[in-house]
Amino acid sequence: MNDFITVYSGDLMRRIKSRPFLIGLVLGTVAIVAMFKLPTMLAPTIVNQGTRLVLVADAPLAAQARPLLAKKLTVKGVVPAGTRIDRALLQRFHADSAVSIAELKSGIRVTIFAKNPTSVPSGRIRTALLPLQVQHATHLTSAQIAAALDANIEVRSLSTKFHSVHQAVAAQGLAMTLVVFLYFLVIINSNFVMSAVAEEKTSRIAELLIASVDPMVLLAAKVLVGATLSVLQLLVWVGVGIALGSGGGTASAGAANANPFSLAGLLGNTLSPEVILAFGIFFILGFLQISTVFAGIASLINRTEDLGSISGPMVIPTIAGYFIALLAINAPALPVVTVTSFVPLLSPFVMFARMAVSHVPLWQIGTSIALNVLALWGFVWFAGKLYRVGMMLYGRPPKIAQVWEILRSPS
Repeated sequence: MNDFITVYSGDLMRRIKSRPFLIGLVLGTVAIVAMFKLPTMLAPTIVNQGTRLVLVADAPLAAQARPLLAKKLTVKGVVPAGTRIDRALLQRFHADSAVSIAELKSGIRVTIFAKNPTSVPSGRIRTALLPLQVQHATHLTSAQIAAALDANIEVRSLSTKFHSVHQAVAAQGLAMTLVVFLYFLVIINSNFVMSAVAEEKTSRIAELLIASVDPMVLLAAKVLVGATLSVLQLLVWVGVGIALGSGGGTASAGAANANPFSLAGLLGNTLSPEVILAFGIFFILGFLQISTVFAGIASLINRTEDLGSISGPMVIPTIAGYFIALLAINAPALPVVTVTSFVPLLSPFVMFARMAVSHVPLWQIGTSIALNVLALWGFVWFAGKLYRVGMMLYGRPPKIAQVWEILRSPS
């Protein structure tokens, strides 16, 4: 135990003070700030892109169309039908497009002339002018058309987990954000563990360490240092997210209206304490599984240049779990989502995503955790075998047959 504490504390302090960790922590924090602030800054530009238009129509038709278009778009001006439509006209009105409306026997004909056709919100224009099309096609009054088009639509949830659309959408957004955190923390810190193992071996420091410390103690210390740093990064990043989101909603407005990243939203109806606890459990299990395997495999290489060739295949399960988790956020009942929520290396991502957006039976949660714990024990045995022997192997990389012999050896 004393050896473990010595190795753990020494490696932890070295990693915390290291430049890569500090840079990664700062860059991650900057990314969180950008994730919260950029949408607010860019939203007006994105939403209003292509919405400025000049209306080209006869006076009676323009008088009917302009108030309809003004509800969803910005009408910069009106010119009579027959006016020459070119870029000079759009430039004169500072518009993105010109909407020409002509009356037909069957309704109206709308032609849009745009600087950039891909940015034209044609769907919004079509929706805005729908009452005008119906009026000219049926010759009903505007009041009759407004009454006919005013459908009374109400969305009611049959789920007992979320009682409103707002809560469900907030939970999906927060779950997706936490899945992204989980993915990047696992990938980044598992690679740190792998790089540390490879560095010690290639610099032959491992020979000195193994001479005085049990290899399994070294492996456990390195993996747990990575886990500690991951938790530290997670706390900093989530804390920044909560601080940035706390201004968007208040507890007095009710949990349903609270910003999902405010304390009220995080601990209220958006994500329950059980789900937050599950995130922590599956985060630790997922990280320990992946980083343990990474450390064991890294002990077999003889050059740091070989890290890329072995880390690529090992990242595939993590990437698969990430994408299935994103699928689970929108479709938690799919068979592939249910099955993969029990598969080690995948389930830390998928089961949390299921729990965040739907009710998962308690026996499924317990089974998933038990399977992951058993898998972790197997990964520790596998990585420990490789680490114990691999750290002392130099020269050419071992062949598959040699690795198999290492795993079959009794010690």
